[in-house]
Amino acid sequence: MADKEQVIQALRATLISVKGALTIKQCNRDYRELQGEWIPFKKLGYSSLDKLFLDVPGFKVTQANGEWYVDAIASQETQHIAAMVSRQKSSKRAPKLSYPNRFPKKQGSWRKPSSGYGSNYNSQYSNQYYRAKSSTPFNNNTQHYKTNKYNSSKSNETKLTSNIKQTTKTANDHVDKILKSSNSSQSLRESNNTHNEELKQAVRSNNDMDVKLSTKVSASQRLSNLRDRLNTVDLIPLQLPAANNECLVGGSYSVSSYPDSSPSEDLAKEVGAVKLLSAIESSEAGGKPTSSSSNAIVYLTELVSEHEAGLWANTVPHLYREKYQENLPSNWQELVENCPKIIKDRVFNGQLVLLPNKEEVPIPPLETTIYDDSMDSDLPPLQFPDDDFWNVFVTVANSTLEIWLRIIGSQYSDTFETLLIDMAKYYEHGGSPVDKSMLIKNAWYAVNLDDGGWQRAKILEIEEDSATVFLGDHGDDDVVYIHKIKILEPQFRKLPAQAILCRLEGAEELAASTLGAELVRRRLPGEVLVAAPGPRHDPTDPSVAVVLYDTSTQRDLNLNKEIIHDFCIAGAFTITQKPCEVEVGCVTEEGRVWVSRAGGAALVQGALALLTAGPYRRPLPAAPQAPAPNSTTLYIVRTLAGDWVRCTIISGLDGEGTVRTQLVDSGLILRAPLSSLVPLQSFSPALNAFPPQAVSVRLGPAERAAGGMVPRLRELLLGARVLCRALPAAGGAGGAPAIPHVELFVRTGPQNILASVNNAILMEYDYLQHGKLKENDNNTTNHVEALHRKKERIFRSLSMAGEERPSSGSALPPPPLPAPGQCFDVYIAMAANPWNFVVQPNSTRHTLQTMMSSLQTECPKLTELDAPVNPVSGELYTVYYDKDASWYRVTIAGTVSSEMVSVYFCDYGDLALFATKALRPVPPGAPLARSLPPQAIKARLFDVWPLHQDWTVEDCIRFQELCVEQQFVGICKDVGKDPLNPNEPLLTLDLIDTSTDEDIYINKQLVTEGRARLTSTS
Repeated sequence: MADKEQVIQALRATLISVKGALTIKQCNRDYRELQGEWIPFKKLGYSSLDKLFLDVPGFKVTQANGEWYVDAIASQETQHIAAMVSRQKSSKRAPKLSYPNRFPKKQGSWRKPSSGYGSNYNSQYSNQYYRAKSSTPFNNNTQHYKTNKYNSSKSNETKLTSNIKQTTKTANDHVDKILKSSNSSQSLRESNNTHNEELKQAVRSNNDMDVKLSTKVSASQRLSNLRDRLNTVDLIPLQLPAANNECLVGGSYSVSSYPDSSPSEDLAKEVGAVKLLSAIESSEAGGKPTSSSSNAIVYLTELVSEHEAGLWANTVPHLYREKYQENLPSNWQELVENCPKIIKDRVFNGQLVLLPNKEEVPIPPLETTIYDDSMDSDLPPLQFPDDDFWNVFVTVANSTLEIWLRIIGSQYSDTFETLLIDMAKYYEHGGSPVDKSMLIKNAWYAVNLDDGGWQRAKILEIEEDSATVFLGDHGDDDVVYIHKIKILEPQFRKLPAQAILCRLEGAEELAASTLGAELVRRRLPGEVLVAAPGPRHDPTDPSVAVVLYDTSTQRDLNLNKEIIHDFCIAGAFTITQKPCEVEVGCVTEEGRVWVSRAGGAALVQGALALLTAGPYRRPLPAAPQAPAPNSTTLYIVRTLAGDWVRCTIISGLDGEGTVRTQLVDSGLILRAPLSSLVPLQSFSPALNAFPPQAVSVRLGPAERAAGGMVPRLRELLLGARVLCRALPAAGGAGGAPAIPHVELFVRTGPQNILASVNNAILMEYDYLQHGKLKENDNNTTNHVEALHRKKERIFRSLSMAGEERPSSGSALPPPPLPAPGQCFDVYIAMAANPWNFVVQPNSTRHTLQTMMSSLQTECPKLTELDAPVNPVSGELYTVYYDKDASWYRVTIAGTVSSEMVSVYFCDYGDLALFATKALRPVPPGAPLARSLPPQAIKARLFDVWPLHQDWTVEDCIRFQELCVEQQFVGICKDVGKDPLNPNEPLLTLDLIDTSTDEDIYINKQLVTEGRARLTSTS
């Protein structure tokens, strides 16, 4: 979903389907529910989500109460959807629970903890001290009225009269008892007087109502009511034992524990003391500012240092307020804990004393005062069950290597849910907030999540007004505002973090691909499963290898194998008539093209890299003794670049112990020793079942030109983004051909226009064929051109003497060659392997350098007008080589097209392609360039043979390290002809390095290093 247009379309679909605007966080959450990932705003080049919505048109963004709200502006195509959503009836909001719903919805037979307590304190207290004479509850009248308020009016009227009269009698009795009792407390007398007046008013109102009601009933009815009143059983309330306390401080503060009754005098004193302390603090704190954390720690250190005997912690806020006219921040005790100049000591009865630390404490620099101490020890480690199988709930699944789950059981999930309930009740109206300056990285805090309530979390990163936290009981990261973070109290630190990091055993390699991660995220989160933990061989590895089972069906499903099976099915590569992006892994010498799904080869390569290196490395099985009889058996082999790739054996074992292999994910053919192959089935069953990614294709009508346009095909296709579609199958009775015919497209030019590779090579092939015929005709019929060249050759000296015009020279004189057995001091300019390198005679190196200096001076004077019109093979010219910004002598090696030629650097041995207009004749100011023989002489090393049929890449690199740009004494063993160009000589030399005290023969050096063998001894 990293493509911007796809992300914008998904966002519009998410917002249009909702009535009204959403906050950016809600939009991000809904996007993840629908698309399986968070909004990738960073991949699109935005630093935040709000900048994405503000920049992209089609969204309406507003800000209210510090929150960004976003809504999609309906287009013509989506207007009908928006209208339909706007007419939908809004659903009633469900009552919000007091704890987050992070527990599995389906728990099978496991009991979910109770979400509340049985009864409150008041009801228990009342039932303990009141006893009725009959079975009728004390508040039965009110309940009876509420229950029957929808009955007939007549019965309501009768029962209401009876209830009022009964209430009147009870109230009068209660007043009499209160008036007869005596209490020395003035507050109780005032309470009784007030209560007496209220009850008299109630009696008066009831009597009036009784009079009014009695006028509406008959005499028999009134007689019946009087009889009911005579039979009424009085409820006699027992005296509730209660104690009150009144506290007085000076003449300013006086509080009483009333009306909060306490069963004992000590408890009443404690209630009064708490109220008094709260009254003092509230009166003194009013109107005074609160100190910042940085100022508070400085002032606290100064305040404590003035009292050598120490200060009681409960007196510190008052003394601080009196001295500095500021209030302490709410987390001042947390500041004291982290201050090295203050000692916090606990004495009798749990009281705290703050003492000055007189020892010299080194003050760290300012930049090192950021708290980064680990506090993992605050949460004890989780003890795993001893069972072979765990009942688990998967909370997060990011890949096969990162799966977080919680264990279900009374000691785990039940205890955890009780903890969440207690945290929700505690932090709803309490808890200590944390200032940003006092946040400690890797420490545990309580955080309030928008969709999860209060959770325990570890601080990972701290930003301006938010922090990135890790939810230790859930396993994922989240971003919360700092004002939603509070101190995690000790009672909430006793339970270990419940989230367990796991990996799917046998499926670790799937984590190297996005395909495997998508399958895991789609299949596992939110599921209640059974986990079989494996042994933990590495104590430093925090993850647990598990096999997950789904036992909700009749057949137990091994989810590890199910995910691998889905991974292999999703990895199948087929070519259809719908264009798809592919990679071209190989173009053979015959013009056969191998294509693979885009990213398919890299997926397999990354999975093999994960299994062959790093913490999840697996031991490599033994190599096969002989090629498998089944040609489809898969192996892995290591390339020269160090990458492991999948391959099959396509040839038998040769005399050197090697076999030809074909890479199934790219189509390349490599020769490798049989001992270096590793059977894939025993190493990774998942990758062994993963389908091959490379498919051989043909180019339809352009197939006839493919064999002759191999370099052009490689130039267009290798390393490029290619689109591929299958061509319609030719009509016939047979089925689809074994090798599909396709059309390939690439993007060209600055506008990225799609161009057909099939049409391009076919037209270019036909054009080149027509151009060759035309060139042959021109060579045979253009007599004027031939006459011009003839005149130029005959009258060259006269022309040069008269006009001083530069022109191309004739063939250079041949280089002087040594006789067999003669010493020949050489300088090696270039080397491919011991059988192919280029030497320069040491005797003329000074002359070569002089000629090169003159070319750098004279050639820039020539212009493009001096370029030859029709250069001929073998002619001498000069050319500017931009890679080292130098001019060189070259001879024409061949003609590629009318505008392109192949040139040979006759002094250095390289070949290159140049445009015809880049050629320049040899300037007249550099006469050495016309007379000096070619300095590049091809050679091969004497008496060496590769260990196998050809030189390996390592052998070639080692030979280049030994010889290139070095001087040697060469003994000429033979003077032959170059097999590729019989017109050029080929020297067979025995190279000797005489720069050391002991002469070193290069051929023997290669034999000593185990890279070659001597032909004379074999």
